[in-house]
Amino acid sequence: MTQQGAPRDAPVPLDRGAQGAVREPASGYPAGAAAPRVRTHRVGGYTVVELHGEIDIAGVESVGPALDAATAGDGPAVIVDLRPTTFFDCSGLGLLCRAHRRVRERGGRLRLVCDDALILRTLRAGRTLDVLEPVATLDEALREEEG
Repeated sequence: MTQQGAPRDAPVPLDRGAQGAVREPASGYPAGAAAPRVRTHRVGGYTVVELHGEIDIAGVESVGPALDAATAGDGPAVIVDLRPTTFFDCSGLGLLCRAHRRVRERGGRLRLVCDDALILRTLRAGRTLDVLEPVATLDEALREEEG
């Protein structure tokens, strides 16, 4: 909304109907939404990639490069931890499929940690539950690889 005769990019004065408007942060995520971020750390011989916040079409751009870095090189050993994830859709599913493919092509191993029923349902709907074989805890993912 602009004033008549004002340039298209002219700001709208706050006293003209915008007082109660909800402002979104510059990130593009609505106020209160969990912006995506990634935390990467080492546990034993594994690179653990924790995906935090909303992993959707916009979030994949934020966390994808860290997951690509973790799955690079020869024989990567990666654990993707989805427990801090608050939302996960088919874009996130694509991200996991890409990581799985990259690890397999490089002769590595990928484990998935997830205990959220809705995310597990998304994995089931995408027919990746049996391929990714998620476990509920980080300890369980580490223990299965030892045995």
